[in-house]
Amino acid sequence: MRSALLVLTTVAALAGCGGGDGDDGGYPQSAVDNFVGECRKQPGASEAACKCVVARLEETMPYDEFVAADKALRANREPAKRSLDKLQAAANRCR
Repeated sequence: MRSALLVLTTVAALAGCGGGDGDDGGYPQSAVDNFVGECRKQPGASEAACKCVVARLEETMPYDEFVAADKALRANREPAKRSLDKLQAAANRCR
C-alpha cells in the first residue's frame, strides 16, 4: 500500500513536466527524469525503485492515460479504476 501511495503522490510530477507527447509509446524523457526526481524525495524511495515504477508504467499505461490520471489527481478526483490498478501493479512489482 505504501508503494501505491508513493506512486500516487508522485504521479503529478510525470505528466506536468513537458517534453514530447509520448507518441512513440514511451514517456517523454523529461517526464521520466522528473518522476524519478520527485519519487526520490519520498521517505525510503530508492532511485532503482523509482526507475522501476516508471518503467513498469511505460509498459502498461499509455502516456495519454497517465495524463488523464494526473489531471484527475490534480482536481482531487480519483482516477479511473483501471489506471489505479496499473499504478498499484507497477508499485507492487518494484518493491
